[in-house]
Amino acid sequence: MKSFAYLSAGAGCDPVEELEAAAAAGFDAAGLRLVAPLGLSLEHPIVGQPQTIRAIREACDRLGVKVFDSEVITLTADTDVQALLPVLATVRELDCDYLQVTCEDTDWQRGVDQFGALCDAAQPFGIRLAYEFMRWRTVKTMQQAAQFVTAAGRPNGGIVLDTLHLSRSGGSPADVAAVPPGLIYYVQLCDAVAEIPQTDDALIREARGGRLYPGDGTLWLDALFDILPPDLPISIEVPTADGAASVKERATRAAAALTRWLDRQRGAKG
Repeated sequence: MKSFAYLSAGAGCDPVEELEAAAAAGFDAAGLRLVAPLGLSLEHPIVGQPQTIRAIREACDRLGVKVFDSEVITLTADTDVQALLPVLATVRELDCDYLQVTCEDTDWQRGVDQFGALCDAAQPFGIRLAYEFMRWRTVKTMQQAAQFVTAAGRPNGGIVLDTLHLSRSGGSPADVAAVPPGLIYYVQLCDAVAEIPQTDDALIREARGGRLYPGDGTLWLDALFDILPPDLPISIEVPTADGAASVKERATRAAAALTRWLDRQRGAKG
């Protein structure tokens, strides 16, 4: 499964336009944003918008693609899991299997409990919650993400492995190898420059607009993929600084870069 991540499409992209671009570029799927990260807003709301939901489903049927993952629930001290049921229902309406979750609650155990409660609410919908660690959040590293998800102890709770966040949190393929099998649901793939930003603001700017295509940077992607299951889904997340590019151009470039990198990696393995 190869998916075109929401951030790769550029800020404010219409969901149907994103799906069309992903399909034209040869992707199997695309990711959509249903809930804005804290401090941001949605230009194209989906939850509670039956016409938009219907248009997305019709586009998926027409184009032969699916909504791979949806984003992003941010757990806080004030999170009301019951209030998130419409989001879960929408994820299911879109025939989407994964919902990304992150946490900004500084109380570790409360965050774990909230994640577990959200997993329980998602279970009847058949949704898996993919936890994403980031250096500027409460759960910062791969090791902490594994501890967090394992502590919640829910069968539909796992991790989305973002290669940029693994690098910027000081992680490596060895840290991934130590994670229990099956806990990583999929990879958000990109490359990056060697220099690691030192402030949260700089980290966020890089994550949201300064990534590189796989093979164009210095990350240990070959070593990482040597230890990952060969059938693990890949969502290419490459928001770049090229604000002038259309979503179709972004999808085409991302697909070409992903194909080029995968072909090279397979060739290296013989």
